[in-house]
Amino acid sequence: MPTLTGRRTRTLTGYVTTLLEYPRWFIEREVDFTDCHHDGVYDNDDEHCTTCEFGAACRWLNSNRSAPDPDSPLAELLVALDTAVFYLRSPHHEHAGHPRDCSCETCAWLHEAQSFLRLHRHKA
Repeated sequence: MPTLTGRRTRTLTGYVTTLLEYPRWFIEREVDFTDCHHDGVYDNDDEHCTTCEFGAACRWLNSNRSAPDPDSPLAELLVALDTAVFYLRSPHHEHAGHPRDCSCETCAWLHEAQSFLRLHRHKA
């Protein structure tokens, strides 16, 4: 399966792993940890983390900071992908006002990820 990265993958988990590369890069670039007293490490028990504007992204990034293990269950990977799609589609992102036929990198990734989720959500 060709992907945005130009790589070919042979398995569903490999494809999802490849899809998760873009949101990892995007969130690492977007989230500003300058004023974070945890240096970007999400803490479920800290009220500051749960109310921080970057809380959802930080939580996702800490769970997905590195590429998933090739033996990761597909269901787990689909949850990570679904969460990344939700985050990148949220209204506070610049792409939220993009036209439906936008072909920027984020919109292209969203289209690919959402199409994959629609086709394979039931397989987990």
